[in-house]
Amino acid sequence: MKYLVLLCDGMSDHKIAELGDKTVMQYADTSNFDLMAKGGACGFIRTAHGGLYPGSDICNLSVMGYDPFKYYTGRSPLEAGAMGITLGEKDMAFRCNLVTLTPDHLVMDDFSAHHIPGDTAKSAVAALNELFKDDGAEFYPGVGYRNIMVIRDADFELKTTPPHDIMGQEIKKYLPAGKGSDKINAILTKASEVFEKNTYGRANAIWLWGEGGRPMLPLFKDMYGLKGSVIAAVDLIKGIGTFAGMNIINVPGATGFIDTNFEGKAEYAVKAFNECDYVFLHVEAPDEAGHMGSIEEKVRAVENINGRMLPILLDGLRSFGDYRILVTPDHPTPVKIRTHVNEPVPAIIYGSGVEADSNIEYNEFVKPAFFMEEGYKIAQYFLKSAVIKG
Repeated sequence: MKYLVLLCDGMSDHKIAELGDKTVMQYADTSNFDLMAKGGACGFIRTAHGGLYPGSDICNLSVMGYDPFKYYTGRSPLEAGAMGITLGEKDMAFRCNLVTLTPDHLVMDDFSAHHIPGDTAKSAVAALNELFKDDGAEFYPGVGYRNIMVIRDADFELKTTPPHDIMGQEIKKYLPAGKGSDKINAILTKASEVFEKNTYGRANAIWLWGEGGRPMLPLFKDMYGLKGSVIAAVDLIKGIGTFAGMNIINVPGATGFIDTNFEGKAEYAVKAFNECDYVFLHVEAPDEAGHMGSIEEKVRAVENINGRMLPILLDGLRSFGDYRILVTPDHPTPVKIRTHVNEPVPAIIYGSGVEADSNIEYNEFVKPAFFMEEGYKIAQYFLKSAVIKG
């Protein structure tokens, strides 16, 4: 059996007046998703159970089968692992977004510095390293606005806020708080010197969040008896795969944005099954469009997955004989809210050993054949159930 997880980041949404009171998934062309819904079993997954924050870190850990209450130590250590950054037992990693604040530096204008180009971002990170070379803060370039800062031998107990949660809001009440926050806020203030001296696209500040220490995940093959691979553009997902002992596959043109190489990611996923039994294929585009608040781009992202990825994936998997696909968002990112919400997400399980239910469309209003209140249990259900009843 070959197992594919197609993780459509942030794809589910709320009803939107401009779309005739439909959600993006209801409005968009989802003909291939619907084909799977008709032939498979649909249900819901609460990917951030027990009141956890519905970040992509927690939600993707859950879908991959790791209980975040046991294994989650923070978002940034996962990203650091993907980047090959070694963390000691007392070291702490932070996500370092390059952001755009309003000219008075009081309001979060854009969490991504309006999607700063990669080369420009790397130059800014190099300047940050030069500025902080004697201050014990290390900066590492990631993908575009997504970068990492590491503090060695840290002793912090912080509360931080993701910048995509505070778009258009004053930043003062969301600055890092708690033990060690004076040092972190001093770094935020000093970093502004970099952007005063040089122009780095539309970036004029950094934002630090998602802190944590080194995680310890059991190997995926030990938990589920399968050799796995991960395909993603963003370091967070690659990091989960790295710590889980999976093969990380990089696809040319995969950007983590709405201009990503949709066909290439699907083709590489099919090819990966020649060497492994499980592929976790992550697509960031719907989430980015949600954070942008763009209805048009989110519809386009969903239709690109439907039209440019699913035909390749379905045709390719059929050539291996027995196969099973799990399609799910990790969380909703409603375009009107522009951030994540903790609501169950709709999922399809399709393929060998799956009995069809009564659904004929895939959207946020499917009639559930299953409901995973503890999201991480979806992996056992998907991978180990001999028959999944519709």
